[in-house]
Amino acid sequence: MTSSIECKNFLRSLQLLNLLIKIGVQNLILCPGSRSAPLAIAAGELNKLGLVNIFNSIDERSAGFHSLGISSASGNLSLVITTSGTAVSNLLPAAVEADRSCKGIIFLTADRPLKLKDCGANQTVNQEDFLSSVCRRVLSTNLNGLHETQENEILNLVRITEKQISTFPGPIHLNIPIEKPLNISSLNKKNVLKVFERIYLKKKYIFHEVEIMSDKNKFIEISKKLNLDESGIILVGPYQGSINDLPSFNKSLKRLQEITGWPVFADPISGVYSDLRGLVVNWELVLRKNNSSINCHQLLRLGPMSSSIDLEKFLINFDGIQILIKEKNYRKLDPIKKSFEYDSGLSNFTTLLLEELSINKKNKKALTPVAQDLIEEGEQIKEILKEKISQDNQITEYMLANLVPKIWPAENPIMLSASSPIRDWLTFSENGTLTRNCFSFRGASGIDGTLSLALGISRIKSPLLLVTGDLAFIHDINGWLIENSIDTNLTILLINNNGGNIFNRIYRENLKEDELKKLFLMPKEINWPKLADGYQVNFKSVTNFKKLREAFDWSISIQKSVIIKVDIDPENEINEKNALLEKIIGS
Repeated sequence: MTSSIECKNFLRSLQLLNLLIKIGVQNLILCPGSRSAPLAIAAGELNKLGLVNIFNSIDERSAGFHSLGISSASGNLSLVITTSGTAVSNLLPAAVEADRSCKGIIFLTADRPLKLKDCGANQTVNQEDFLSSVCRRVLSTNLNGLHETQENEILNLVRITEKQISTFPGPIHLNIPIEKPLNISSLNKKNVLKVFERIYLKKKYIFHEVEIMSDKNKFIEISKKLNLDESGIILVGPYQGSINDLPSFNKSLKRLQEITGWPVFADPISGVYSDLRGLVVNWELVLRKNNSSINCHQLLRLGPMSSSIDLEKFLINFDGIQILIKEKNYRKLDPIKKSFEYDSGLSNFTTLLLEELSINKKNKKALTPVAQDLIEEGEQIKEILKEKISQDNQITEYMLANLVPKIWPAENPIMLSASSPIRDWLTFSENGTLTRNCFSFRGASGIDGTLSLALGISRIKSPLLLVTGDLAFIHDINGWLIENSIDTNLTILLINNNGGNIFNRIYRENLKEDELKKLFLMPKEINWPKLADGYQVNFKSVTNFKKLREAFDWSISIQKSVIIKVDIDPENEINEKNALLEKIIGS
């Protein structure tokens, strides 16, 4: 006799996933496991109905980052399904990044029922605690099993999830205890599907629209500190809002710049549009050269701080007012603790500001003298870079940062891995990323999941260029095991600098070469063509920028994943860069 538990497990799984789809889940990453079988089978049926896309991954860590990439590029919720036990712990790295970068993602993990907890049952652990330190909410269905969960309990769980994601985006952990039997017979599955499609599939559910309340008193308190008739600077850090809100963010930024005339320093992943008036090219180098002589007394900071030591020094030494505006991020974002923080976003802030201004103050102002001076200085540095960097030079990392945005098509997105690429591009890319979407790890700023994140982004936005060092790439090589990953239109610019070159820059003066390699660089001898061949990924090695341009054209045309390797001599890199910086700073 067939147990009714299997039917209830399957029906509740269908209901739960269907409701998550209704609040915005479009893509689902499925990891292998038995305890999660009812959820997996239900996902398969909803996929057949065309309601959700499914990709599978044997590595939960890769799955988490892949899902995060999809969320980042689409602006929509994505979902990861795993089995119980250590599978859940592998989600922590992606959950940390989702938390710090404020990206909506749901981790749906199967678990043993309560009666099997704390009694030595196989693969039964306190997994409900694994992600709790970084997830916005940790929620569960009935602890005795999914089969004992009522329809209204599932609906309430999804409503809580939707409200949380709307107010403060980030990771949600839904831990689902499931009692055996986990499989379902073909006849029972057919009968349950009939019930689901007849009663639940097209049923209308009410999800209360969440109104994001702004703190008008906080705005008034902060706005009184601004003097729009005086000079200031707008600093735009990494964008942490939804990519769907980026147009309204840029519209507000444009309006804010018009009524102030202030210059704008934009991070490579700020999301700022390249046609914004007041953009200062090479602003980090301008700061390095003039750190203590920029004559203004107020800063408007948007989002978290860029990974620039020169900017950090500037902010620490700045004596004027600093106002920090965040996009639905309610945690503190100012490590130097000198700013007045506003949580409700730039669009809200600008709207309230315009309401407060008189008619004549809403008019477009000319660029301030400070803006004109900074823009001119940035252009002068640009001429020096143009003179010193050409496509005939030996390839270095800083030259890649300068030239790649010019030879990779202007409308195609780019992802920068953490460590040295993001820093080089901040210094040398000359706002070259601002013509297209640019992505990176700027939440926790780790290298974990680099390839998997890029593959997730490329499912939504392609052709995508990933710029990564060799160690960051190897660290996440299991990304290639995600379903159909080699068929995504992803070009990987693999910077082979024989280890973590960022550490070479920091510690080389005080350590011997063998100590540096052992303790920090950790170089690996890898046969790159064979590695690529093992995963059936196209591969090319190039030695100059002309060949790199040709390789880019080739990679885009074949519409599959490609690795393009460039070899870097770290010693030459450091010497050339130092000479160039001396020329700029001393000019």
